[in-house]
Amino acid sequence: MNIHQIRAYIVVINGGSGCIFQPFDPTCTYILTAKHVIEDAGNVVTELSRFELNGLVWSRIPIPFHLQQNVNYFAHPDRDVAILKIPKIQNLEQVVRTDAIIEDRKNYILSGYPQTRRDPIADPEYGNGFRQDEDVTIHGLKNNSLVEAKIPDNPGIDEIQGHSGGALGKIRDDFFMIAGIQSQMVDADGEQLGRIDFSPMSSFDDLVSRFPNELSALTPAHLGCFSFLKDSAFIMEVNAFDEESVAFTRNYLKNTADNIIASTATPLFIKNYFKTRLLLNPNNPEVLDGRSIWIAWLEFLTILNIIRYNAFDETELAEIFDSFRLLFSDTKEDWTRELQSMIYSDYKGLKKGGVVVISTIKSPLGNLYEINAGKIPKLMRANVDKKKMKTDDGINFPFDHYRFVHLDSFKKKCIMDKLSEYENILDEQELLLKLQEEYGQYIA
Repeated sequence: MNIHQIRAYIVVINGGSGCIFQPFDPTCTYILTAKHVIEDAGNVVTELSRFELNGLVWSRIPIPFHLQQNVNYFAHPDRDVAILKIPKIQNLEQVVRTDAIIEDRKNYILSGYPQTRRDPIADPEYGNGFRQDEDVTIHGLKNNSLVEAKIPDNPGIDEIQGHSGGALGKIRDDFFMIAGIQSQMVDADGEQLGRIDFSPMSSFDDLVSRFPNELSALTPAHLGCFSFLKDSAFIMEVNAFDEESVAFTRNYLKNTADNIIASTATPLFIKNYFKTRLLLNPNNPEVLDGRSIWIAWLEFLTILNIIRYNAFDETELAEIFDSFRLLFSDTKEDWTRELQSMIYSDYKGLKKGGVVVISTIKSPLGNLYEINAGKIPKLMRANVDKKKMKTDDGINFPFDHYRFVHLDSFKKKCIMDKLSEYENILDEQELLLKLQEEYGQYIA
């Protein structure tokens, strides 16, 4: 995701704006907006358009919409938020929510279609109608369920009009993290100074809770079932000559993943059960809404299924967490750069001798797929802040008591480095025994 791609998610609604958001329900798409954008037009939608990049030109794509109260249009009775429910738009799933608006206050982007940039005669396709204000700072909660923020350069109401319903968020790696929807200029006599009020995502949660049968949670659909992630699991890229050697094993692993998909242990259950304990860096909770962490979990649980579990469901999660931990980081750097985070991660309840599996976006550099205590710099060990440690009594330093391996060990070290040992295996039982032997080097 980059700043230019945000526009694909921002729509024109009447005289205001809105943001495309993919909810938990995979059959539809939501448009989040400010309620007054609809009310000011007489509770009708006279214009609804999204935009798609074709080459270097943004094309306007009208979205057919006939407003039906509490059917495809839902408005909060007390807050300035509304949701339009439309048929699913494919390949627009890079907007995730963030609720960390108190801890993370700076460097937000306000995106929308202000009236000052709309010229229906000279620019009917809104080619130049989009505007993004960068470096927006959040200033705090207010008593009217709104949050105040400041746009640089102190724009007045004439510049902001039409931004209502526009998205306030920030870019993080592959996602635009939406914090809320712009509502109004700050209501203060003689004082604007670029101050706006926006509705946080919690206001939309409250709206969703009022229509439990019509609206679904504002979380990604892939949290509902591992099936959405199966095609992205166990990716093992090889050259054309080695493809025949790995194909049977890859297919077996994907089919075994069906055992996890069929279980009650959905990503959403795991997320709600363990929360930020799943992360190397608990200060980035929005990572839990991404796909990469759950692809890692699908692989991890499939590996455990092969090693020791005939069946798997949510009741076994606590038992697994006592012996193994999968800790995820969305860092784009090598996993050895995460040593500090590994030291201070949450190991409460993990037994001595437990295995800590680290998953990162990139595979390890070189051939280092396991980190033992001897590799930890002496200075880092000497400067450990014991007060920050999250371990049980008797565990002074995680690397002295646990085994740390990278998740990619189970693909690279156990399979891809030994393809000649797999090329003639075409029997599932024989392959199962082979994988159990290889995986057992890391998880007994």
